[in-house]
Order: sequence, then C-alpha cells, then structure tokens
Amino acid sequence: MRACVIGAGPAGIVTAKVLLEHGFDVTVIDKYRWVGGIWSPGGCYDGLANQAASRLFEFADLPNRLHFAGAPETQLYLEDYARTFGVLDRLRPGTEVVSVRPVDGPGRVGAHGWSVGFRPAGDEAAPVRRETFDHVVVASGAHHHANVPDLPGRESFRGTALHSNEVRAGAFTGRRVVVVGGGRSALDLATRAAREASSAVLVQRRVNWMIPERLLLGLVGYKWILLTRLGEALLPLYHDANSVRRVDRLSARTKRVLWWLISQDMLISSGFYRLPKRLRPAHPLPFHLVHAGVVPRGYVRALRRGTLSARVSAVEGFTGRGLRLATGEELAADVVVFATGHRRVFPFLDPAVRVHDPAGRLRLYRGIVPPGVDRLGFVGFRQVFNNIMGVELSAQWLARHFHGELRPTLMREAVDDRLAWQEQVLPGSGGYDFGPYDIHCADELMHDMGLPQRRTGNVLAEYLLPGGVAHRYRGLSGWRVPRTAP
Repeated sequence: MRACVIGAGPAGIVTAKVLLEHGFDVTVIDKYRWVGGIWSPGGCYDGLANQAASRLFEFADLPNRLHFAGAPETQLYLEDYARTFGVLDRLRPGTEVVSVRPVDGPGRVGAHGWSVGFRPAGDEAAPVRRETFDHVVVASGAHHHANVPDLPGRESFRGTALHSNEVRAGAFTGRRVVVVGGGRSALDLATRAAREASSAVLVQRRVNWMIPERLLLGLVGYKWILLTRLGEALLPLYHDANSVRRVDRLSARTKRVLWWLISQDMLISSGFYRLPKRLRPAHPLPFHLVHAGVVPRGYVRALRRGTLSARVSAVEGFTGRGLRLATGEELAADVVVFATGHRRVFPFLDPAVRVHDPAGRLRLYRGIVPPGVDRLGFVGFRQVFNNIMGVELSAQWLARHFHGELRPTLMREAVDDRLAWQEQVLPGSGGYDFGPYDIHCADELMHDMGLPQRRTGNVLAEYLLPGGVAHRYRGLSGWRVPRTAP
C-alpha cells in the first residue's frame, strides 16, 4: 500500500520509518531543502535550543546522548536517524503540498484513497502535479503557521515586527527589543535580547510556570521527578480509565499538599523566588502546567541584573515608537517579536475533511485520526512533554490502524469526552496538548494496540524511574497483536 507522509520533521521521519517496517511503500514530501548537510531553517528561530535532558530527545531505536542540545546538533541526530532507517531514500525535499483530496467513490470520505497535489516550493507559477496514495499522514508540524495578534496601529510603527519563527542572527544587535509572550520561546528570545540588544523588555499577560533543569533544590534532574509514574500520579485523573492505576487515585488533599511542596521547590530551584512577586506564577501547580517549558539559562540572572525588564500586561496596540500596554505604559522599540504561538491549520486539506470544532480545537480520535474519515492520520498533534516518544507511539498506533488491526467505535463520543476533560484539566490546550501526561498517553495507545503497558520487570523501577522515555518502547513494530480499541 502506498502512503504519503507530509513533512520531514521528527514526526514525519519516525512515521515513515514505522510505516516502512509495517510494509508500506512510503513517500515523504517536505517543502524545505538541504543546506550544508542539514535542513534549511523552517519555523525555528536563530539560537533555538532543545529543552530535553539526555535520553529524552531520542527515538526508541537510535540512542541520543545529547543534553539540552542546540538546534544544529539536534538536526544532525534527526538526519542520522532518517539515513539509518532508509527514510532519506523516500524523501522529496523542496516540494510543497498544495492539496489533499479524497478519491471519489461510494462510502466514507477517503475510503478509496487520496489524491495529493504538489509543486516545487516557492514557485506558485509551477504546474501542480498529482499522485494517488492509499493512505496520507499529515506530519507538517504544529509550530509552523505563525499566530500574530492583529493589533491596531501596525501601519504607524516605524520599527520591525516579527514572529519568533522569523528571528535570525543579528536581528537584535544594538537595537531596542520588546518580546511579547509568556512561553519558553518568549523567554528564550528575551534572554538572548538581554545579551545582544541595547535594551530588552519582555511583555507577558501572565507568568507561566517554568521548570528548572534540576529540582529538589537543584540536586536532581527534572526527568527523575516529573517524568515518572509516581510524578504523574499527582496530576488530575486521566480521562481514559484503562490508563488509570491505583496510585493515581491519591486523595485530592494529598495531591494539593505535594503540589504545594513541588511549587516551592520549583521557585527555589529556578531562582524565581528571588524575583519580585509579580514575576512569579500567581497560582500553585499543576495550574497551567501544560504551558510550562524549561527555564532558559540566564533568564533569571538577566532580570536580576537589569539587562532584561519585564511587564505583566496585555498589549493594546502599536504606536509610532513601539507598543502601548493595557496599563497605559508605552514601550519604545526598534524590534517587536511576537512569541505568541502557532495556529494548527492545514490549508492543503479538502474542505470535506473537518478536523476542528467551532472553537478551533482539534477533533482527532486519540489525537491521531479524524472521526468519519478513512486512510488519513495526523502525527505530531498529540503533544506531550516528551513529544519525541509521543510521535513514535502515535506512528505505531496509526500503522496498525491503517492495517485494520484497530477498529475503534464511538469515535465522536470519545473525542467529545476527551475535549471536555481537557477543557477542565488542561485549559487552553486546544484539543492538542496533553502536556505532562507522557506515560498515561503512552499507556492509552499501548492498551489499544494490545501491548504491555508496563515496560520494566521491576515495580520500583516502573514507578520511580523516568517512564516517559522512548527507549522503553524499542522493537514495537515486531509486536502485532490485533485488538479492538474502545
């Protein structure tokens, strides 16, 4: 069976590798070209660094010892993975997908396959070629289409306004920089502006929790606390009962006490406790933990030394000289950077394929397949903290689904239930971000596939050692146990 994978980022290359192992004839299409042996920049800012400690940013079948690696080293690891498992031979770089349409015929949408239209990237005058595939996987990335607020007064601003994706080397040097946003990218760029710019200001509507590289007063890496079954047991109950264990049913009072202790430790270990109270998170964990990232090195130091200043306010609009805040303050700027996230949209998809609800949330069963549509899947849109593991398990689930080994029922109802749970437990996740539920998400997919959820032979190791790591899931393509998903 022919399968087209759209996108050659981490989700795309691991999906192609898994589909090849499952006997599919795979074509990978990606709009970016090779430059000097690695991919040309696409959707990432200059100076981007990985948030992952060692053994977290790795696929199950290729170890990666890099520790909080930079983008070039991470790119080389991905290239090595794609070459090792034959994905590079299936790649069409510099090719843009412009349409994905279901092949006409009786039955459900996509039942007869998909017609994919593509052309050379950046050449809108080129004719569109079409090929037919039995299956299509959208792995185009969740951080590709920039979300920039439509603020009044943009035409009057005499400086430069950028999204974080567009920041390149030299953009800040000697200039007055204002960064808008409260996530990891915003803090990354504000920290960099503190080093390079003549002045640097971070504007955020609220202060999100940020995870220090090391917890327990700086003694233990965060993965040994947050990425364990015991750590996840402190979260609100997961929506799928098949992924809930006895330890997850700790009393709400016990969980509140433990989260208060963890919150205090995070403030101390990150250095946030030395900042003014207005620059610390206003609510205890796990409030908005889904939006947390790892604290950039040098961020707290820049605030304390005054090379970076911060405002907690909404932005009302542009002025000729910079930005006007909801507090009434005006900030002078030569460069305004919006680190305000991305829109998860798929402009190439046929209108018959609806993957969003009226609120803009993704409606995907298990975060992978749209209900009522055949032979189409999405990988990379069921995000967890260790997203590399998440995309690999999603690819394994999808390959079995394409083979007909999984026959889920009541998919729409399951999506409704899961979105209601996410809205309560993970507000603002858009039906996409499962945040800290690494192991619960893995257990859910493993249960569907009829594979063991427990990945060690030792109970203590199972609960106390990091479980949200890919190497515990080696060799899954060789396990083929058909099961009907609930």
